[in-house]
Amino acid sequence: MHMKMLTDKINKEWHEKNRMPKNASLAQRIAWHKEHVRNCSCRPMPDKIKDAIKEAI
Repeated sequence: MHMKMLTDKINKEWHEKNRMPKNASLAQRIAWHKEHVRNCSCRPMPDKIKDAIKEAI
């Protein structure tokens, strides 16, 4: 049941068109996660990425 709830929130089309680059730099990961939050609600942004964004401000 829990897995069904997660899959209901996945924007499959967005994920297929926007794969995380292999060996992504921190800047690429931050950019990907920012877009991911805007386009999909399958999971929250990782704390490590949130912390990196805060440090950059």
